[in-house]
Amino acid sequence: MRHRPGLHRDLPHDRQKTKPARPMRHRDFDLDALEVFVTVAELGNMTRAAGQLGLTQSAVSHVVRQLETAFATQLFDRSIRPMALTAAGHRLWHWSKRILNDARQLPAVIGGKDAPFVPELRLGCIDTLAAPFMPRLLQQLRDGVPSFSIAAGLSRQLREQFMARRLDVIFTNESFDDMDQVDSARLVTEPFVLLVPRNAPEVADEAGLRALSQALPLIRNTADSSLGRMVDQHLRRLGLEIPRSFAFDAVDTMMAMVAEEMGWSLLPPTALVKSRQHLGRLRVLPFPAASFRRSIFVIARKGELGALPARIHKVGRGILTQGYFTELFISWPWLKPMIGR
Repeated sequence: MRHRPGLHRDLPHDRQKTKPARPMRHRDFDLDALEVFVTVAELGNMTRAAGQLGLTQSAVSHVVRQLETAFATQLFDRSIRPMALTAAGHRLWHWSKRILNDARQLPAVIGGKDAPFVPELRLGCIDTLAAPFMPRLLQQLRDGVPSFSIAAGLSRQLREQFMARRLDVIFTNESFDDMDQVDSARLVTEPFVLLVPRNAPEVADEAGLRALSQALPLIRNTADSSLGRMVDQHLRRLGLEIPRSFAFDAVDTMMAMVAEEMGWSLLPPTALVKSRQHLGRLRVLPFPAASFRRSIFVIARKGELGALPARIHKVGRGILTQGYFTELFISWPWLKPMIGR
């Protein structure tokens, strides 16, 4: 049989020179057998197929009989000339063509640096960005990726899943600068803003922030979350040690608490977009002290997904710069110059 890229050859060129292939078990077949079958099916003659494949007629006939034994059905109607496929044979011909075509693409798909095909993309996203960002992202990626699985949660959880290879790409506020075999691309930088009940007084400076912290409890992220740690550290730098009253791992609940006048909070604008249904019942103010910001990064392993991580970053940037924050900018125009790369 002539060698064709992507197919392993172990069929005998002559049954007298080489031991016959081992008997097939049910559905236990190789690519060579499928190619022999497809060639016979398309030429309608075992002798002509043998000539094209560089085999003896007896070797071709042997392969066809093995397939019929493996599938426990007749694949060719030999009572007519030229012989023709049975219904079962036609089904096997259809699927064999697909299997052989996929097999020929394997070297490029598996080993190629810029492999265009990813059968399933496993994405992780911090909770504050997950919606509506992720649906918009998937809508633009689905033409090149047939299947997705999505995990949303805390940055620590996403890091653990990424390191365990349960996720391929993550959106997180950790840069992974401590890892050499990781590509990290900044997606957006955003400020923390002050969320207060609608009837709360203005908070124009650090003194106003201290007065607010004495009048109302701080609605916090949980201490094990990245946002929670960032807020606690920044408030300590300002000399604000605020007692713990409420801590949540979901920004939607935090904003609902502020809307119900249960306290005040500090969150980035992506969190406000995610839980925008509460915005009409609270006020958003600039943080009145030293600048307080965070960045979100796209993280992927070096060289494993070809050009796909760069495309994900480009699509993600497009989403965030083309109308994602429009509702916030209309209500609080001072926010617009504070969000960037």
